[in-house]
This record gives sequence, C-alpha cells and structure tokens, in this order.
Amino acid sequence: MKQTQMWTYICVIFVTLSQCSACRWLGRYRMVNADSLTLLEKMGGHPGAVKVRVPGHLYNLIGDAKVEDQVRFLVLTLDQIINLMDAKEHMNPEQWKLVEYFLKDLHRQSSELKECVAQYQKPSHMESYEKKIIRHFRILKKSLKKEKYSSHAWEQIRRAVTTHLQRMEIIANNANKSLARV
Repeated sequence: MKQTQMWTYICVIFVTLSQCSACRWLGRYRMVNADSLTLLEKMGGHPGAVKVRVPGHLYNLIGDAKVEDQVRFLVLTLDQIINLMDAKEHMNPEQWKLVEYFLKDLHRQSSELKECVAQYQKPSHMESYEKKIIRHFRILKKSLKKEKYSSHAWEQIRRAVTTHLQRMEIIANNANKSLARV
C-alpha cells in the first residue's frame, strides 16, 4: 500500500469517527427531552385543556429533510423555546425555579446538538423552515405579551412548548436512525 493511500484511509476513518461521535448524542435526546417534559408538567396549570396552533406542516416537511436540516431545525427550535420561556421578571419565584431547571435542560440539548451541526457545511441562505419557525415563536411571544403574561397565557405557551418537544423527539429519533444507517 502506498503512503498516500494509507493517509487517505486514515483521514477517512478519522472523519467518519468524528462525525459519529459528534451526533452520538441524538441517541440520548429522548431521555433529556423526557426530563424537560416532566418539568413542564410540574410547572402547573392545565396545558392539555388549552388549544394552541403548532405548525404541523413544518414538522412534516422537516421530517422528510436531510439529517443536517433536521438537526439544525432542532437547534433552532430549542433556541426559540429558550428565548420564549426566559422571562424571569414575569414569573413568581417558585415557578421560576422550575423554569430555570427546564432552561438548563434545553441549553444542554441545544449545545450538544450544536456540536453535531458544526460538522455540517453552513447553508449560504436562511432556509424556509428557519423563517417559519422564527415567525411562529415571534407570534407566541407577542401573544404572551398581549395577555400581559397571565396564567392563561403561560398555559398556552406550556402547551405549545410541550407539543413542540414531543414533535422534536420524533425528528431526533428519525435523524438518529438515519445516522445509524450511515
């Protein structure tokens, strides 16, 4: 074997292993996400009784996308949820403690997934799903402000976040399966 071929094989093995380890965390996503959902339940209220629109068509679209787009979508959505829920000044101190734990879970998920995204080439333009999910969360934030951070408004937000986290778990599971096939 020539030295050039040997170095080529070593580089291919190194790149393959680094890609696998960077996205290996997707396999643990379900467990951490379950913790986040439990914390949302503990925050109180009856979010199940509240109807909230979540862009289901967007989740269907991203379910058929490439793995790197799915992971980018997960990161973007987690960051949007963090931005939405980080409103300490509008919560009572008891509830803020749970929200703080919840945000720590989301930050962990986001940072781990960002390591996975780092291996992919950054797109030259903003994808349509990025614009749509940002717009969706902007609407949620405005409704929260419009209702002056009332308990009913927070129940709507918790319901929307719960639905997002449940749908995101499906996407993470699909992305993990796709990576396992590679």
